[in-house]
Amino acid sequence: MAELGKIEKPEASSFKAGRKLYVVPTLPFEEMALQFKLENAKIERFWGEVREKIEYFILTYGNIGPVYLEDIKETEKADTGFFEKYGKDSNHYKLIKSLIDSGAKLQGVDKEEHIRRSKLLFEEYSKSFLPEIKEIHQGYYGKDIDFDGWRDYLVKKIQETQDEMSRSVSKLIGEMPDSSNGILIMTDGRPIEFPEGIDVFQIRPPVFDEIERTLRSFRPDIK
Repeated sequence: MAELGKIEKPEASSFKAGRKLYVVPTLPFEEMALQFKLENAKIERFWGEVREKIEYFILTYGNIGPVYLEDIKETEKADTGFFEKYGKDSNHYKLIKSLIDSGAKLQGVDKEEHIRRSKLLFEEYSKSFLPEIKEIHQGYYGKDIDFDGWRDYLVKKIQETQDEMSRSVSKLIGEMPDSSNGILIMTDGRPIEFPEGIDVFQIRPPVFDEIERTLRSFRPDIK
């Protein structure tokens, strides 16, 4: 199996007919935009370049079948309404709408209990960097509390949850029909192993790194 972090940029001419998966590593840019003063122009540029690259792959290899999305339950039916919150003029919305209009099907990849647990753990981990939270814990448990140990425990539980989610996603992708093309839009750094027999293309526009640097300046937990 191939790990996302080890995928090298392929030459399109080196691939023959078979299953293909276009992986878009991302972060919740729109949700973080106001809080972390992200430039909307950069977010639009990111999704615009993703859209252009996917359109190129469609012209080269054919239409998209499944579009795998995290944070949507495995059993949930999703449509463009889920993305209207980004604005119908946004490149993010336009990308999804164009895919659906061409026959692609949105597919959630995560189990409900995994989504709920993951959000709780990430929220707790993010809050652990706030001085006020440490003071509250020390006020109840005492000044000698091993707060770094608590943070390490949260990291361990996050990793365990991600491993469970990774296995579920890998199984779902492995069920992709022969000679079909799919897209996986997923948080950057999330550990995913891909089944054998699938050509994996990573779509990561350069502007992603600019946005990520901005986020890291505010959030030390973003690696």
